[in-house]
Amino acid sequence: MMACMMLFSTAMFAQQGAMYLGGNLNYGLHSDYKNFGFGVKAQYEFIQNFRAEASANYFLEKDNLKMWDINANLHYIFRITDKFAIYPLGGVCVLATDLDAPGIGSNSDLGVNVGGGIEFPITDVIKINAEAKYQIVDDWDRPVVSVGIAFAL
Repeated sequence: MMACMMLFSTAMFAQQGAMYLGGNLNYGLHSDYKNFGFGVKAQYEFIQNFRAEASANYFLEKDNLKMWDINANLHYIFRITDKFAIYPLGGVCVLATDLDAPGIGSNSDLGVNVGGGIEFPITDVIKINAEAKYQIVDDWDRPVVSVGIAFAL
């Protein structure tokens, strides 16, 4: 899928066909467990204002809990000005957990993402963003906030 996106992308911001690659710093929140993470993402605007994003994140081990997720989200971009945009997001995720506790072990579940974000282009090829989403996953529901950077291809 990423190879197809790369073949059909251009490097123009705010236009159909724009492709970006980047990274995120994440913080997963839950009343019982909170952990930092980092990840990579690829974005492709396939129709004007509609962008697909694929991402993978690894969350640092805390309290014997290891986590990672893979996400496929859709953004609708509201370009407020040339230097500011907001977007709601919706999508799906696979969340894998490994809890080092008797009788629990490893598990992976399919879930849903809902949330939104803001982004600021720094140059024609670099943008930064902040995002908040809620992952609805069996027994692991939680909000995840992130900040990221992306580079045009």
